[in-house]
Amino acid sequence: MKNTLLKRTLIVWLAVCFVSGVLLYAEQIRRQFWDRDREFSALFSEISAVLTQNESVLPLLNGDEDMAALRKKFPHILSLEKTSGRALDAARVEPAQGYQYWLYNPWRQIRVLIDPSPLLNAHHSFAQLSIGFTRADDEGTSEAFWHWQRSFPQHTQPFILTADAEPDWLGVSWYSVILLFLGWAIVIAAASTVLWQRKARKDAEQRALYYQHARLNTLGEITAGIVHEINQPLTAVQTWIQGAQRQQQRDNPQAVSQALAGALTQTQRISALLTRFREHVVQEKVTLREVDLMQCWQQVVNLLEHERRAEHITVSHAFAPEATTVLADRLWLEQVLHNLLSNAIQAQQGCDRGWVRIKSQKSAKGVEITLTDGGPGFSPDALQNAFMPFYSGREGGIGLGMTLTESLITRMNGAITLGNGPQGGAQIQLLLANGKEATRG
Repeated sequence: MKNTLLKRTLIVWLAVCFVSGVLLYAEQIRRQFWDRDREFSALFSEISAVLTQNESVLPLLNGDEDMAALRKKFPHILSLEKTSGRALDAARVEPAQGYQYWLYNPWRQIRVLIDPSPLLNAHHSFAQLSIGFTRADDEGTSEAFWHWQRSFPQHTQPFILTADAEPDWLGVSWYSVILLFLGWAIVIAAASTVLWQRKARKDAEQRALYYQHARLNTLGEITAGIVHEINQPLTAVQTWIQGAQRQQQRDNPQAVSQALAGALTQTQRISALLTRFREHVVQEKVTLREVDLMQCWQQVVNLLEHERRAEHITVSHAFAPEATTVLADRLWLEQVLHNLLSNAIQAQQGCDRGWVRIKSQKSAKGVEITLTDGGPGFSPDALQNAFMPFYSGREGGIGLGMTLTESLITRMNGAITLGNGPQGGAQIQLLLANGKEATRG
């Protein structure tokens, strides 16, 4: 499940990064366009102001002005000349060389040579920037990615300003793209973690529910089977005993003896049936191997991490170096430790500072494991009946946990002893062997 979620998270991250990266890239290219557009508008306004100035100054000139003084105020005017016989309806503008042009005033018979090149050759970011003096100058089709064209409003200088530019495809901010990818990674990783935790919690709850139902169903099937099998011999026992009572009233000792013998046979049959059911339940064989006690305990602590933190239970251990390996079945030993730690946590519900300690030491009989807690300990009734099936000192308990614990410890050639610590709290001692591999039925 974790690998599948990781793959899905990676796919989602790649998809989101691709889409958002494309959008971010497009937005940065769009910003390049608007920067060029604003630059074009600024240049158009600046040139338009010069053209307006030309139209305003020309009617004031008479042809006798000092050029040095005139150029000091109007540097774009290169020269001033007088004309003769210029028709009033003649063209007001005549192109010269490059971007220079003559601007005529036929009423005063003068003309000025104007050069807008400094404005066009100033620093700009366009691939091409030009002024068209006639419509024919702009008839060509631009192949540039971006193209601007705008006509000046001046009546005597109806020029056209054109500009071309190409996007700087690699001039985007890659730093922002990397930050975007990292941001998405953090967001998606956090969301995936939350989803995985919810899924894991849901699966754990579902497994616990299935396990509980399986236990109840199995218990129901076993109980129904036992009831069905022993119903007939119990009925027979009742019949034999009732017959013995009648024969006793008739003073027939031989018939009484026969009836009691029949009842005894039926009770022996019941005993055999119960033995057969027990063998059916525990018929599997298991191989006992050397198991690391510390690893088993750590696994159990991890499994009950949520319950332990919810109840603020502190867990500590002190395993002697020579008492960390026991002869057991790993799964069974984990089940035993799980039951004991779970009981210790439940016994300390509501305590401000609960604790559980486990220690081990080597003895002549094997490895002794002692588990103590800060709970109320075992009641006298619990010490006497804790291993009885269906007995539970906790409200709502099924009463099979300690029975199963004793059964598993016994099948691993061990022993379990219940008691209370000197300062209160439960104290449970386990005894397991350490040695070579063995097989148990």
